[in-house]
Amino acid sequence: MAQAVSPSEFEPPLRRIFRDCRALYQACGRLMVRRHPTELGELLERFDELMEDLHRGLLIKVFTEISRADGRWTSAEKRIGAMLIEHLWDEPLRGARLRDAIEGLAERSDQLSWGSLLAPFVRYPPLRDAVGQIETLVSRLANLIAKSDGQPTVAETSRLHQIQEEVSRVLRSGGAGRVTCQEPSAGETEFLRSPEQAESVHVDGPDATEDPAKRLADALAELENLVGLDTVKQRVRSLSNFLQLQRRRQAAGLATMPISLHMSFVGNPGTGKTTVARIVGQILGAMGILRSGHLVETDRSGLVAQYAGQTGPKTNALCQSALDGVLFIDEAYSLAGGSTDDSYGREAIQTLLKRMEDDRDRLVVILAGYPDEMDRMIRSNPGLTSRVNTRIEFPDYAPVELGRIFEQLCRRNDFRLPADSRHRLLLALAAAHRQRTRHFGNGRLARNAFEDSVRRMADRVADVPTLTEALMTTLAAPDITVPGVPADQIESMLAEPHTLRATCPHCQRQSRVREAALGKRVRCPGCQETFAVDWADVELG
Repeated sequence: MAQAVSPSEFEPPLRRIFRDCRALYQACGRLMVRRHPTELGELLERFDELMEDLHRGLLIKVFTEISRADGRWTSAEKRIGAMLIEHLWDEPLRGARLRDAIEGLAERSDQLSWGSLLAPFVRYPPLRDAVGQIETLVSRLANLIAKSDGQPTVAETSRLHQIQEEVSRVLRSGGAGRVTCQEPSAGETEFLRSPEQAESVHVDGPDATEDPAKRLADALAELENLVGLDTVKQRVRSLSNFLQLQRRRQAAGLATMPISLHMSFVGNPGTGKTTVARIVGQILGAMGILRSGHLVETDRSGLVAQYAGQTGPKTNALCQSALDGVLFIDEAYSLAGGSTDDSYGREAIQTLLKRMEDDRDRLVVILAGYPDEMDRMIRSNPGLTSRVNTRIEFPDYAPVELGRIFEQLCRRNDFRLPADSRHRLLLALAAAHRQRTRHFGNGRLARNAFEDSVRRMADRVADVPTLTEALMTTLAAPDITVPGVPADQIESMLAEPHTLRATCPHCQRQSRVREAALGKRVRCPGCQETFAVDWADVELG
């Protein structure tokens, strides 16, 4: 029988997972309250509180599902239960009180479904990027609990895999089918709080009270920290500089140039259009051009109604919710699909045009979609041509940039990428990039690759008797997979001649590097300065 893991081994990673889970739910709660308040409706005033409750519920659910899977109550599971209660309610318990509290946790767990605990990540598009982090947290927590007392039993292993499948099914269902994704009401989550925490929670609104200069600096810093998108960053910085000059001229009593701030963002999916639109809103809000600068995201379905006479009011209502902020319309070209019978799409456009003109000082509209379709749409309508005169193109990410996005996800989720894993990933991303079409996933491809690789890693370590932190945090080369690139294709590329080249940031010299140097520092043969080679360009042949 496998030896039980000592508390010194499982306690630090468990406490880290508890903290990471709370931090993720809190960050997502702040994001929705501050950036997308109109999407929350009546939940706005208690959404932060709800997310804290749901984080508690998720940890309780995973713990109880695994700890009672085999009908045993081990000393290691008691220790984890005590740690969990201390994390949730800051109350250390021992002996009979601990036993009673654990039994209470099981009862509470039975009252909540995976669908309700994960509902915000399914219902609200701005939170979809966190899906992979949630799956990773659940998988890591379940694995640690199952292996805390040694070799997992057959029942624990079976339940662990069931949990992973159930969580993945809920998060990737989009609310379809039989999955219930309705957030619990305040009464339904009351039992997740201690008496002190049951009191009402103050919800912060948008950061309007924060120092405008700091808000602007933070927004521009976030822009700079995005992977790639150099031309996009330059265009947004240029717009910011122009607007700041306009404000200074106005303060000095000089004439200013009228400018339309409505824009078109063109590019393939996953190229960061929504993220940049949110940052643009932050910049405009910080500069006082928009009162709040919040982002309202929609598509044709949010503007066009099912019946005649309803599209105008529906579009007006959405514009009203975006006043003092940015209205981001994805796949906007679908409103002008080329069909002469699409009276609903034309009505939505005409309503938009009127609001873009009437509320030009309070509303910025950003139309987004594929380049050709967007250009045709804007050229076909004189009203759009005159109002949308800023066009920003979002290029596809290069393999190196996709690698950096993958690495950001690793750092955010406490995963390591050894050199051989980086090498395999880089070749797979290069293959996906070469065979890409206009539907290439870009950043979504990197996220999907990360999530798939983490699942493969979880399967690889599922039967390991003693689960160390290194095993739980290292994505080995066999774990690496990229959607659309078969494993045999990756193996073939690894066997074929190819060259890796990295550019020195000091002298801009490009030099050949070995696979083992990926993720490490090397010395430039030109200027003799050292620099980090996180990723490299691939040359085949």
